[in-house]
Amino acid sequence: MTEITDFLKMLLSVLTRYLVILAVTYLLTAFTFRILTKFMINTKLLRLNYRDEEIPAVGGLIFTVLLPFTVGLGMLLNIKSFTNLNSVLFLFMVIGMSFLGFVDDLIGTNEYKGFKGHFKALLFEKKLTTGGFKAIFGALIAMVFAISTAKLYDAGFFTWWIILSSFLFVVLGANTINIFDLRPGRAGKVFIIAFLLIIAFSKDLESYIGLFVPILAIMLYYLRFDLKARIMLGDVGSNVLGATLGMMMAWMLTDFGKIIALIILVAIQVIAEKYSFTALIEKYGWLRYLDELGRRKNN
Repeated sequence: MTEITDFLKMLLSVLTRYLVILAVTYLLTAFTFRILTKFMINTKLLRLNYRDEEIPAVGGLIFTVLLPFTVGLGMLLNIKSFTNLNSVLFLFMVIGMSFLGFVDDLIGTNEYKGFKGHFKALLFEKKLTTGGFKAIFGALIAMVFAISTAKLYDAGFFTWWIILSSFLFVVLGANTINIFDLRPGRAGKVFIIAFLLIIAFSKDLESYIGLFVPILAIMLYYLRFDLKARIMLGDVGSNVLGATLGMMMAWMLTDFGKIIALIILVAIQVIAEKYSFTALIEKYGWLRYLDELGRRKNN
């Protein structure tokens, strides 16, 4: 009986810490969001959306601003996810990927699109686009993450697999969210669905979930404004969300799960080069329903 009581006390203590970090993150998001929105309007960080409406263009900054704080809070609460080197690597990824996205948001153009377009410009026109800059240095950041993850895993003979899969998860994850960030709320919905699927098939939830729960809390607050076309994620946001999914897949999935995830990610890239996901979504009623769910009418 004493063992059961001790276990329940421990479980209650853990759940309380997660609830605290969730609640604090959500409240901070509500407070910070208004300040950041005014900041973007005052500094003219605005862009025309697909309906030619001028709205704040780098809403994803909310993740960059708040996530370092949530890591510090997690450390204070002594949550397992925050008490190892993964939390430092997590912050490195968030800050590095958001910086690259922010550069593209500030000075990027739509002259070239997709991996193929940016690398054609670099190889044949000797022109480094902001998208090319983001891809090259994003790949370097992903490689640092992949090698560091392999060191943390101490995988021995399978180190090459950890490095390759972790690298691809970050690179393809970031590009996948970017692919879907074309209509209000679409990227956020894709992120939430992928987030929940990874959690459902996770092999080690306790060691990592604390790092990623605050991102879900931020997204749950932010999404309604995105759905109403009042703000854009921007590349700064899609980069962070994609890298987050990449980290989750690299750290939390089994090897079989990783293979399935890689097949799905590669398929998305191939399809995106040949077809429009917007057109595909419009073609199928159930996808169109999910895509439009919660969105402002006529969006």
